[in-house]
Amino acid sequence: MQVGHHIALSLTVNGTERSCHAEPFDTLAQVLRDKLGLTGTKIGCDAGDCGACTVMLDGQQVCACLVPAAQAHGANIFTTESTDPLTQTIKTAFLTHGAAQCGICTPGMIMATHDLLTCYQSPSRKTISDTIGGVLCRCTGYTKIIEAIASLAHPPASAVEADAARSVGQRAVKAEGRAIVDGTLHYGADAAPADALWLRVIRSPHARATFALGDLEATRKKFNLDAILTAADVPGANSFGVFPNTKDQPVLAQSHVRFRGEAVLLLAGSRAALNAINDADLPISWTQQSPISGVTAGLAPEAHAIHAHIPDNVLTRGNLKRGNLAVGRAAAAVHAFGQFQTGFVEHAYIEPEAGYAERLPGNRIRLAASTQAPYMDREDVARVLGISDDHVIIQPTACGGGFGGKLDVAVQPLLAIAAWKLNRPVRIAYSRIESMASTTKRHPSSITASASADAEGRLTAFEMSADFNTGAYASWGPTVANRVPVHATGPYKIPNVWNRTRAVLTNDPPAGAFRGFGVPQAAIANETLMDDLAAALNLDRWHIRRINALDHGDTTPSGQVLAASAGLPQCLDALKPAWDQALARAAAHNAINPRLKRGVGIACMWYGCGNTAMSNPSEMRITLDQSGFTLWSGAVDIGQGSNTIMRQIAADALGIPSESMTLAALSASSNAPSTAETADA
Repeated sequence: MQVGHHIALSLTVNGTERSCHAEPFDTLAQVLRDKLGLTGTKIGCDAGDCGACTVMLDGQQVCACLVPAAQAHGANIFTTESTDPLTQTIKTAFLTHGAAQCGICTPGMIMATHDLLTCYQSPSRKTISDTIGGVLCRCTGYTKIIEAIASLAHPPASAVEADAARSVGQRAVKAEGRAIVDGTLHYGADAAPADALWLRVIRSPHARATFALGDLEATRKKFNLDAILTAADVPGANSFGVFPNTKDQPVLAQSHVRFRGEAVLLLAGSRAALNAINDADLPISWTQQSPISGVTAGLAPEAHAIHAHIPDNVLTRGNLKRGNLAVGRAAAAVHAFGQFQTGFVEHAYIEPEAGYAERLPGNRIRLAASTQAPYMDREDVARVLGISDDHVIIQPTACGGGFGGKLDVAVQPLLAIAAWKLNRPVRIAYSRIESMASTTKRHPSSITASASADAEGRLTAFEMSADFNTGAYASWGPTVANRVPVHATGPYKIPNVWNRTRAVLTNDPPAGAFRGFGVPQAAIANETLMDDLAAALNLDRWHIRRINALDHGDTTPSGQVLAASAGLPQCLDALKPAWDQALARAAAHNAINPRLKRGVGIACMWYGCGNTAMSNPSEMRITLDQSGFTLWSGAVDIGQGSNTIMRQIAADALGIPSESMTLAALSASSNAPSTAETADA
């Protein structure tokens, strides 16, 4: 029923009659989250692609972001907050089998499973996969999810009981698992002060341009906004970045932009007011300039400097040399050579960037956001506000996937300056399009590499030259340029090595951390060359890797002697039977199938822990009071399970059950332990 400009809705949600008013274009997802407070239903793409918003509507799973609110009038809806017996049984199975990792997709998965088990009593694995196929999981590979659902074809699984004598090595329910399956764990967009203003970022439509601003005050009044903020409103330094000497990205561009999607203006107001504005309504005059795209253009002699202080556009160089390439090549029987190109890759975490901030008494600020590195956030927020670190509190929300992408700040400095200037709470949630347009990506690479081996297949020389497109700003470009030379050979014994890298600035989007800091790009090259050498020598691809695998006591190209963490030989030995069987199956298939062929591949990978060329301190504390033991940890659980395993490790050290150890809520403040999560989860 429509009442004025609003729609009066009555619907049954989780067995309870609910009523509310909605805007004509509201979706069911917005009604559930914003009107009824059921934030267990997540919004990942707002386009029906990711399935995070899946709910049950009149007995069928639907994407709530695609259902107009008016169509839900009179409907019977179930969400992950439901306490009905079937949903509770599904939740128990998910907890028992470790089916939730970061947890952002879990509510949708539970509802898809509800649909499945309503239709099938004993579903096959194929039926399970088909039914949950509309809900994307970026973390788990689905194995544990499918195992949890398959277990429901048998008597319901019981809850996991930890061994009181030993926690490490025992299966345990994820520390925040109950909150994940119940939909009560808050992610970046799930909570904010009731009086928080919404923020909207106006971004450059051009990869390189200058601009001039017109009468912003008249625009503010015309559209009933609370504020329009520019670079002039940044209280401190208008720049942020990963390294102390590369804080080169402005919070808001001042007069020129270096990539399409760069932030120019920050609008504050009600959500309705912000949604009513088109970018063309804003008084911005653009003068386009020719952009540089790709490393070849960035390195060209005639290329303009992306930043005036780096005239050749080479942000960082990496170099690692060992032995003598000429000697190694002379000792070889075969050589392999290749040129490789990789492109930008989007992290595609299901949760877009979101959070809120509020100014506190005493010139302090509190900021809650989805992040992998709260202490780095604190440093940059303090910098842009011009205040000391101990006046900044960063409270990480649950993180719906990171993979390195949330090591860089995104919404944090924007929230900070708005809350500071307006002296009231503000909140923001990126759309999927805005997240993809404005945040960092995996570095595109241009790699030339060669490898040599003797007649037995033992490697004698390796050389790589690699350029990485770090985009318009530094981000983690120095780490990529420095980490790749160390890892470029792969986990193999090679006496003669020369690896060189460059991080190149362009007018492309900034590239940052993404599960490996350039090492996966290099692995494509070195593993291809290993296959080529094996083919030239008529050797098995497993064999050439086994005889060259680094082992305990071996020296890496960087000079490190491996005393531990050198299990590749044993890993390859354990793999050998399966490798032989897979080759046999592929050969048998190919012998009778002239058109559809099968192949089997093998590759090895290594990756060092810690932050290359920069300190990576961390500390934890355990306190004891009348309520028991409390673990204070600065690690952010982005799905990798640190909240659970850190508690297990601490409990074992004290000889107590892990359930007796309370994990303190993480907050990056001056007296809290610190650490920074890398891109590996």
